[in-house]
Amino acid sequence: MLDGAGGRDETNMKDKAIAFDFDGTLVHSGYDKGVHIMYSVYVACAATGFRCFLHPGDPGLDVERLLRGLLQYPGAPRFQQLAALLNSVIHDRAVAVEVPAGLGVEPEIAAEYEGVRRAYDTAYTELNDAAATKYWKAYPTALETIPRLATDFDLYIASGVPQDLLEADLVRHGYDRRHFRDIWGANRQGGADKAELLRRIKARGYRDVLFVGDANRDLEYAQIAGVKFFRYEIPEDFPRLAALLRTGFPDRAEPWTWTEADTDFFRSKTRRLVDALLTGHPLSPGEATDAIHA
Repeated sequence: MLDGAGGRDETNMKDKAIAFDFDGTLVHSGYDKGVHIMYSVYVACAATGFRCFLHPGDPGLDVERLLRGLLQYPGAPRFQQLAALLNSVIHDRAVAVEVPAGLGVEPEIAAEYEGVRRAYDTAYTELNDAAATKYWKAYPTALETIPRLATDFDLYIASGVPQDLLEADLVRHGYDRRHFRDIWGANRQGGADKAELLRRIKARGYRDVLFVGDANRDLEYAQIAGVKFFRYEIPEDFPRLAALLRTGFPDRAEPWTWTEADTDFFRSKTRRLVDALLTGHPLSPGEATDAIHA
């Protein structure tokens, strides 16, 4: 029986559970979202009083600060990412804060924070929708593997995507919600990060819990929650995971680093969008996603 969040009730639970991140793990979204996050923060600042912290004469400086913020918070809930990247733009200190006052700005600027959140949320959602329509697809190996895993394990989704958008994306990309005991995303206030969601799963009393994700931050969330971790990198990792599960849950505890190619992608693609904005000819969401994939 499905509950109100799209999962099953607590009867007939299996003894082990596997939780999956969504973007980059079940859906091939590449590194697009990193560019979307950086550019949407810039757009939100430019549209509000936070523009005073930008450097239109030296956009490269802002892009580098946005990049440093992004690299500290990949896979985090979107409003945690916003707070961290704003802090990075303002103070070159990538730390997420709970309340606007934590940004250490003048009260009249802090008062515009809700406007920044709205502008960021709109820009980010529009970019994601454009990319999902044209470029993002569910991994075929994931679509094939999930039903098989659901026969032996309780499956969950633990994502940083806001709950309402996660529910819609699940349908958009062809996943059958009946294979998942629960589908959990972040809330619109910026809370419910993946560590909290994993703790919620672990508290149900499973003998073992595994989290499957694609970002270093996902590994950190698993460690915070005290669950095992499997890193997803390439489509062949899903059948590889299924094979490993025959002998027990794997556990990857070593962090990894961004490559120079990764950071150059985030930097160059965001700079392309920022430059268009500064010339007075901002790209539409569709044009922006085409530019990212060019």
